[in-house]
Amino acid sequence: MMREQERTTALPGVLATIAAGFDLTARHLWLLLLPVILDIFYWLGPRLRFQTLIEQVLALLPEEAEVLDLAAQLGEVASQTNLFTTITVQLIGVPALMVGFSPEKTPVASQVIDIDNWLSWFVLFATFTLIGLFLTAVYYTLIASTVNKRSSTTDPLNLGQWGKRAFSSWLRLIGLLLLFLSIVMILYIPLIMIGTILFLINGTLGSIALLLGPFLVIWIVVYLSLAPQGIVLNGRPLLRAVRESVRIVQANLPSLLLLLLTVFSIGAILDWLLFSVENGSWLTLANILGHAFVSTALVAAMFIFYRDRYEVFRRPDAAFESQAAGDSEQ
Repeated sequence: MMREQERTTALPGVLATIAAGFDLTARHLWLLLLPVILDIFYWLGPRLRFQTLIEQVLALLPEEAEVLDLAAQLGEVASQTNLFTTITVQLIGVPALMVGFSPEKTPVASQVIDIDNWLSWFVLFATFTLIGLFLTAVYYTLIASTVNKRSSTTDPLNLGQWGKRAFSSWLRLIGLLLLFLSIVMILYIPLIMIGTILFLINGTLGSIALLLGPFLVIWIVVYLSLAPQGIVLNGRPLLRAVRESVRIVQANLPSLLLLLLTVFSIGAILDWLLFSVENGSWLTLANILGHAFVSTALVAAMFIFYRDRYEVFRRPDAAFESQAAGDSEQ
């Protein structure tokens, strides 16, 4: 027990881990290349607007005061939609400042293409998500190559092995996304049914039942939060990466929650600050560079957190390490 406590206390704290992420990014500025290029594309490139589809949905809403107020707000931002930004997959995608709604003012005019049918929207959304997961696999593999220098399989100079690792990581990230969506559906379908029944009995009970959904989804995200690192950094198969993520999260839950809270808080504050000074000039490029640096440092911190906790968590189990080495070679 004492030895286990010593190993735990010897681990770097959350602030030290984040500082290590910033230090690693400062020493490998080429890691910013993909986020910067993607953000510039969102900023100045063509835009796939789906304003017509939003207006079709708004036309079906009932004419009530609260609903009309929401409809007015959605109508105002409909012209700023850009389906291309779905290339940045939520939670795990390549970070970008221009995700969601594109700025109204830009130094150069952008071509706008309006999507006016749902089938096209869905096909493009699915396609961009797959592209985004591939870019995520490339981005994560680049970061992994700097976090774990001891692994030749993540050496960016060995293009053959590096490309193979990125491609296999892409397939497993697709599987991880599908697994997450499946779990959410399995949880939400019964909750919606139970919530509907409870609403007929008591409105408060129905609301509580429906609120359980987001709460459970948050915990699913927490327990799966280290699976991408296991997939990319250690080359783990999907189910093994998920299993190891759950076990490592259980062993380090307080520190992981603090790290996730810090990462999301810094990201939210940074986005708010950079958007508040957005004026449509070329100075936005400086905002993009700053956002790419901070975001990459935070992603690197997650990898460093996983690497340190994984090494300590698995150190006593020599048999497991031998088996893990065999799996990595496969």
